[in-house]
Amino acid sequence: MSDGAESSRIRKDFNELARRIGVYSWATIGALILILLGAYVLIEGRVIFAPLFLALIVVIVLNPFVTALQQRGVHRLIGAAIAFLGLLAALVVIGLIVVPSIVDQARGFGTEFPLIYDQLIEQVVSFGDRFGLDPSLWSYDQVLEYLNDPANQDTILSLVFDRLGTLTTGIFEFILIFILGPVVAFYVLIDLPNVQQRLLDMVPERNRAETAYVGRRLNSAVGGFLRGQLVVAIIVGVMLSFGYWLIDLPFWMLIGMVGGVLNIVPFLGPWVGGILGVAIALTTTDVSTAVWAVVVAVVVQQIDNNFVSPSVLRATVRLHPAVTLLVLVLAGAIAGFWGIVIAVPLTAALKIVSGYWWRTRILEQTPSDAAESMFIEPPQRKFWTREIEAVPVPTADTDGAPDDS
Repeated sequence: MSDGAESSRIRKDFNELARRIGVYSWATIGALILILLGAYVLIEGRVIFAPLFLALIVVIVLNPFVTALQQRGVHRLIGAAIAFLGLLAALVVIGLIVVPSIVDQARGFGTEFPLIYDQLIEQVVSFGDRFGLDPSLWSYDQVLEYLNDPANQDTILSLVFDRLGTLTTGIFEFILIFILGPVVAFYVLIDLPNVQQRLLDMVPERNRAETAYVGRRLNSAVGGFLRGQLVVAIIVGVMLSFGYWLIDLPFWMLIGMVGGVLNIVPFLGPWVGGILGVAIALTTTDVSTAVWAVVVAVVVQQIDNNFVSPSVLRATVRLHPAVTLLVLVLAGAIAGFWGIVIAVPLTAALKIVSGYWWRTRILEQTPSDAAESMFIEPPQRKFWTREIEAVPVPTADTDGAPDDS
């Protein structure tokens, strides 16, 4: 090869390298700009997250029912309307049964709150004295005296007006959640199969079957978790309320329902219900009732962990309790209440996607073996097995493409 040809080849290789560096550099800069722009939009538009999350929950809860009606020849529009009317009727019935008692107990709690507050302060001070501590806590009368002092009212009014904008925003967000959320959910339910198909059409054909399979498993696991967690929360609330009613604890239904609602976050409900039950027992009755309140909370927790949750949450992803607690703490520190609510479903989704990729690409397992490792009990096993067999077995050297050999 002549020196001129060699120089020309070197220049060509150098130009190609420079072109690639330029393409990658501009692509990186563009990606960073898009990420920053997306982060800005997400931060400024975070008010929309709550209604979207509510819409997602409603869709996940009602979609199996709407799909079942569609398979029986009912149009999805009619099926979605029936599902919403059924959900509304269930909420109305529950409200008629539960709300009057909760309102009465809440009114009684408000009446007795000064006494409960003073009793609780007295218990805390007495407990601190045993360990040589001297907690400086105000009584209810001292709090009222401070609030009624004219010298402090200007400061209080200033704080109130400073928080008025936040309060107004909170009211607006509350209205937005419970109006926009169901409306979005209704329209998504109607068009959900078309949306899923459009998303699937965006995937390369060689990966389409595998993507559809992982998506269905993702929907089965995360949807099963959310639906199951709602059922578990109701069961825990009923068990706590019944247990506190048996021991004649004041405000038994109010405390039990609070524990049930908080059980939407795993492990939290019975413990919070137990703490509230003990606090109410110590301030309104006696120590023996407080001990029985602890027994009720522990029994409900054990029934939930060993019988209720394993039975209701069969098709979910295995998440170790320690991992769940760490995820909840981390999500709460980053995103507050909504972070805690979405932490476990999001972690389950990430585990499904990453676990499936790792097992099929790195460990070279079949889709069947990978799914058996990630799911506790796949629903409808015959259909599930046929679905797996239809997925091409990926190989590492094809980067996700099915082996055509």
